[in-house]
Amino acid sequence: MKESISKITRRQFLQILGGGIGAGLLMKTGLNRWRSIKNPLVVQHAKPLLGTMATITLHHPDFEEGQKAMIDAFAAIEKVDRIMSLHRRDSDLSRINQMAGREIVRVDSSLCDILQTAKEFYGRTEGAYDVTCLPMLKLYGLYANESEKQHYPSDKIIQQTLDVVGSKFIFIDPIKNEAGLTHEGSAIDLGSIGKGYAADRAIDALHKVGIENALIDIGGNMVAIGFPQTEEGSRQGWKVAIRNPVVGTEEPYFETLLLKNESVATSGNYEQMHWLDGRKLGHLFDMRSGQYSNGGTSATVVAKNGTLSDALSTSIFLMGPKGKKHFSDVAKDIYFHGFS
Repeated sequence: MKESISKITRRQFLQILGGGIGAGLLMKTGLNRWRSIKNPLVVQHAKPLLGTMATITLHHPDFEEGQKAMIDAFAAIEKVDRIMSLHRRDSDLSRINQMAGREIVRVDSSLCDILQTAKEFYGRTEGAYDVTCLPMLKLYGLYANESEKQHYPSDKIIQQTLDVVGSKFIFIDPIKNEAGLTHEGSAIDLGSIGKGYAADRAIDALHKVGIENALIDIGGNMVAIGFPQTEEGSRQGWKVAIRNPVVGTEEPYFETLLLKNESVATSGNYEQMHWLDGRKLGHLFDMRSGQYSNGGTSATVVAKNGTLSDALSTSIFLMGPKGKKHFSDVAKDIYFHGFS
């Protein structure tokens, strides 16, 4: 395969097919336009949130009611963004990181919930999956400004950084809604679970107002309820295709799925690549060793909700094919690409 073939992004990796809403239509919606298609009515909107694009597609016989439901769903995603964003200095997560090793912080109950789930994955992967990975990601230049000169870290510096990495340093008090880090220098990044969690909260908001058929897509993390109501749609669910990670292959998709009251997410080293001292690195690291994980191209996971599929896709990518058996109780389906 020629190196000149362009790579696709995670957002393109999972593509919506059929159901009256094709990928082309999704891309034409725009950031600030409401789109509706009659008979039956499809309401769709997209906006930038959580450092990516969030798109909601729902079916409702009344456009105004559908629009109100969508506003509620986006509000739920925006709440997660306010609480868990690293890019907001006043978010609950940022305050935890700022006070690491010094003070426990009062937080929204949702942050306690997601941190508890993250700690469970930390235990199940024996430390490979670890949301206290932020110091290591910074060490490898993933959060560096363009003006900052980064170098590939030495084994000694990697080991020193590993000393402040570990979900064992996360303190949670769900009764008092308090959380914190017990080790100074530790820091949390919820990028491996937050988008799926936000999609779940959006689905909760839609359920509250009686929406039964919808698809949430936050940067490639998809959660579906019901099925498309269009003539082309399948009552078995929303049709989603998993693309081959490299554009230009004879088979553009290596699997198609029907999602109904479930979710799908992909993790892999085919985007967010950067160069460090002549080495091409992705953004997925095994926190047991502090080393870049390059065992395969991608892992796609179907699960009962977005929180699980998001965290599972990262965990299973890091563990490789053996993760399939390890998480057989919570992963409905797993699709690997590029693993031997």
